[in-house]
Amino acid sequence: MTSSAATAIVTGAASGIGRALVTRLLERGATVYAADRDAAGLDRLVTSDRLTTMVTDVSDRSAIAAVIDRAVSEKGTLDLIFNNAGMVVGGDFEEMTEAAWDRIIGVNLWGVIHGSQLAYAVMRKQGSGHIVNTASSAGVLPVARSTAYAATKHAVVGLSTSLRAEAAAHGIRVSAVLPGVVDTGIFDSAVNLPGYNYRASIDKLPFAKVTPLDAADAILHGVSKNKQFITFPAYNRIIIGLNRLMPDVMAPIINRGGRQ
Repeated sequence: MTSSAATAIVTGAASGIGRALVTRLLERGATVYAADRDAAGLDRLVTSDRLTTMVTDVSDRSAIAAVIDRAVSEKGTLDLIFNNAGMVVGGDFEEMTEAAWDRIIGVNLWGVIHGSQLAYAVMRKQGSGHIVNTASSAGVLPVARSTAYAATKHAVVGLSTSLRAEAAAHGIRVSAVLPGVVDTGIFDSAVNLPGYNYRASIDKLPFAKVTPLDAADAILHGVSKNKQFITFPAYNRIIIGLNRLMPDVMAPIINRGGRQ
């Protein structure tokens, strides 16, 4: 549902895909609750009387609960939640510290768990709703020197597909988003382990980057079709398909040149 009647929550809303989702949802007449820990970025979102911004750390369950509680108390319903907040850590696996693991798991996995579980409780009572979790092509592909990121995104895919099977009986839809390379600031704010530059590795890829607005359009189209996997652009669908058929052949091709 992305009609004028929809109430939506978007995490990671201050930039990138999240910001674009807020823009497109408002254009479609939805009421949007935009959550992010970047207060300045939230302040730069388009002004609308249907937009509420909340500074939120998605790794904190109580913070996500506050966003959901406010949306439901003010609008009476929660139709859509986009668990989109994420971060990347790049570099050699042996360089991963416990602090780095805690940080990326807190945002990329616990943030999705909190948002999904708390929204699910509301949607169970309603008998409807759609949970949309931003994973990555790294959630279904092997990505060398981005092991922690891939591990969290694989977990998001598993959470989403399993919850989709469970939630269907209650009228709730669940989708996992598998984007290719989207031109956002996530790579500039990456945690780089010693000897690694995430932005430089992304810039070497021979693929055209997707704009955030095009990504938002693809996601909302997939939501309207209730797709289990919302995968874009076309080259990404091809790579993922080939990897399913020939994983041993595709792994070195995908990671040629130390991708990511």
